[in-house]
Amino acid sequence: MKRRANQGFGWVVVIAAAMAMIAAACGGGGSKSASTSGRTTVAFAFVGPLTGPNANLGINSRNGAAVAVKQANAAQSKYNFVLKDFDTQGDPAQAPGQAAKYEADNQVLAVIGPTFSGETKAVLPTLNDAGLVMVSPSATNVQLPTVVPNTKVFHRVIPDDDVQAKGVSDYIEKKIEPKSVAAINDNSDYGKGLWDGVLKNLNAAGIGTPVTDSVQPGGTDYSAAVNKVKAGNVDVVFYGGYYSDAGRLKKQLTDAGVKATFVSGDGSLDPGFIVSSGAAGGEGALITCPCKLATTDAGGALGTFANDYKAQWSKDPGTYSSEGFDTANILIKGVEAGNTTRAKVLDYVNTLQTTAYNGISKPIQFETTGNVKAGDVFVYEVKNGKLSLLGSAVDLTK
Repeated sequence: MKRRANQGFGWVVVIAAAMAMIAAACGGGGSKSASTSGRTTVAFAFVGPLTGPNANLGINSRNGAAVAVKQANAAQSKYNFVLKDFDTQGDPAQAPGQAAKYEADNQVLAVIGPTFSGETKAVLPTLNDAGLVMVSPSATNVQLPTVVPNTKVFHRVIPDDDVQAKGVSDYIEKKIEPKSVAAINDNSDYGKGLWDGVLKNLNAAGIGTPVTDSVQPGGTDYSAAVNKVKAGNVDVVFYGGYYSDAGRLKKQLTDAGVKATFVSGDGSLDPGFIVSSGAAGGEGALITCPCKLATTDAGGALGTFANDYKAQWSKDPGTYSSEGFDTANILIKGVEAGNTTRAKVLDYVNTLQTTAYNGISKPIQFETTGNVKAGDVFVYEVKNGKLSLLGSAVDLTK
């Protein structure tokens, strides 16, 4: 009996060791494994949608950040960098509950995200109170720097909606040259914010916007908005919102026989737009982004990243993947320079107000507001069921 008991214990040890090895291979959690023995574990919280209707935009950023973490761990032996995922589904109502978890986690020195503007707005006050620096790869609402006056924790590596709105409206005005535009939004902080900027610029340019409307996120029947667009006989439909709803709206417009050019912003720049619209329904849609998608044939650092990303994830990078990679690398470089407390990482990120980090997406330098200084707007078209880059809005409108 004693021998059998010892044998049973031995099997428990073997199974436990195997489970530990599997967990380490998956890269989750903040605990040390045998391969990271002797290293100091430093965690970054990834905050954004990893499930839900617009999860791809969060997953893209998280996966880009994970490439940076994997490379950093392979290149040095002092720190064990880990990502801890906090899935908000992009919902501002869920964001504070997740924030309470990572704010209380002493391993977490910084936040990669939040992904969306609404969730960023919801958690900025507590992030500020915790002195926990955030660097978002994708939150673009213009008002975010003012949510907490004079905050030092807010940063984003992508230009705000005023920059994108100018690119969108310039392209519509100078390239499409419409007589009238229908402007629709999803009432989110992001979608309505971009919509406001585009509408303001079009009106200033003397382009009529006889149809303005909003739709319910997650809705299935947008016939009220579609009927308004059809009755308005407009040349362009601009939509401010995310890809899942944008695709459904575009399909319903196409099915109703609306021939107006469909234009949307970076929240719609995802293959999920084409899934939602159907290849035929989405054909010809124009989608802008203050970002340039990384492709394996891009050359230089962007192409190298795209190949590394594909090797790690068995798929191509998406919207905000390169920004996620840059964001993680900024934080990694800060820690490797000896900044191993929240306060010191925050101070390090704010040194990028006077010097630039040479990212793969762009040179990254912050204004005192936390906004990034540089940026361009790129235009993509849905062609044959794929997103194809047309060029920068500046070049296309010369």
